Amino acid sequence: MLGQCFYEAAIRHFVDAGILLKEESADNAVYLFGNSAECCLKSLIEVYCSTRREQILRYKYGHHIDDLTNDLFEFITNSSDVPSLDPVLGLKLQAFQLPGVLSFEHPQRRYACNGKFTLADAEQCQRATQFLIREMIKQHLDGYL
Repeated sequence: MLGQCFYEAAIRHFVDAGILLKEESADNAVYLFGNSAECCLKSLIEVYCSTRREQILRYKYGHHIDDLTNDLFEFITNSSDVPSLDPVLGLKLQAFQLPGVLSFEHPQRRYACNGKFTLADAEQCQRATQFLIREMIKQHLDGYL
């Protein structure tokens, strides 16, 4: 398996999804915003995964965005004996609402027919993913990642 860099992949998918949204390719934009959100959450959660990081992220979570979000919040708010992220992120995540469309049929939706998602769906995914990207970059710049 190739080395994984969730941080870089999250940003790359976000940029690509934005281009697709601008071109009004809603289905592909929603799919890539979902990939970006998944990578972003994995980038944030991997600081809690010790030496078995790849096994945990690949086999425990797979592509389950909702599980990643819930566990990240739990780790931030309840972990005092492991490396941690900025505790303020826990408060922000508590107020964060993951839109259902972002994780709906992720990643199987990559095989869906055109027209399943609207531009409004893609814009909602963009806003949610942008929040996660900003927080991921902030954690990186503040030295937590």
